[in-house]
Amino acid sequence: MDLMKELGSLGLGNRLKRLSDKIMQDGIRVYRESGVDFEPRWFPLYQYLDRFGPSPVMDIARGLGITHPAVNQVAGQMVQARLIATYRDARDKRRRLLALTREGRALKPVLTSLWSSISVAVNGVLDESQVAFLKDLDAIEAAVDRQGLYARLQLAGAMTADQMRPDGSAPELVIEGFQPVLADTFRRINEEWITEYFKLEVADQKTLEDPHRSILEAGGDILFVRDTRTAEILGTCALIKHNESLAELAKMGVTKQARGRGAGLLLVQAIIHRASELGFQRLFLETNARLEPAIKIYRQVGFEQCEPPRPSDYERSNVYMELALTNSLTQ
Repeated sequence: MDLMKELGSLGLGNRLKRLSDKIMQDGIRVYRESGVDFEPRWFPLYQYLDRFGPSPVMDIARGLGITHPAVNQVAGQMVQARLIATYRDARDKRRRLLALTREGRALKPVLTSLWSSISVAVNGVLDESQVAFLKDLDAIEAAVDRQGLYARLQLAGAMTADQMRPDGSAPELVIEGFQPVLADTFRRINEEWITEYFKLEVADQKTLEDPHRSILEAGGDILFVRDTRTAEILGTCALIKHNESLAELAKMGVTKQARGRGAGLLLVQAIIHRASELGFQRLFLETNARLEPAIKIYRQVGFEQCEPPRPSDYERSNVYMELALTNSLTQ
């Protein structure tokens, strides 16, 4: 009896992991018996650096469709094996680049020969199975990218007890964390509201073009609000770390069709809660007096307008507000 098979679609993730483990174990054996100091898990990063040359971690994560910590973990192993090296970008000292070392490049002919043999074996398995597995896998990944399992569960009403309303129904709006696939959504929503009232500034472009580096890598976070009925992202808000005790609520935007539904308030409350979870003591924001609905929300949750401690990075900023987070979780 194979329990995973009997579980059907519920066992899909586990079966894919099991299949991957079997392939990886055989790959480890091939490398070891060939006398090559290489691991199957290093293959994607090696291929990326071989094809694109020295690259920042976030570009690699985006290109491979994996997380930033996952790239760092593999990179650390490959640095120890002296296959890659890390250094600062000469054009931007804040960026860390990864690149193949001389030893890494010298290993390419041997690896290419092994990969050719492995490819023949894998194709033999695929041919024997008589299914278009890679094509089907492309379709499954595309479906998950369009709408993940969590969103589908929400739409189906399969919510946990703490997500339910008092009457047992699922909420129309829910908060979600950042995923790489949502980077473009974060940029698009913010560009829409900024250009509606003002103009995009250099500080905007820096943040929106690479939220991984400018926000997430720096210790902040990005949240989204989704409509559970349509699975559509309606708004977003960022938490930007300035130091261990101070963070900024920034880039809060809601799509035009979602205004008046409470999405902005839900986002602001979620960002405050997240800031408290991360241990920040104060939260500040910069805005413009023209954005009256947003300012009303900020005051509603406890932000108070005061004199800014320094000049703003934004030309449009003429309102500065702060919130003490000591008791913010109870507000």
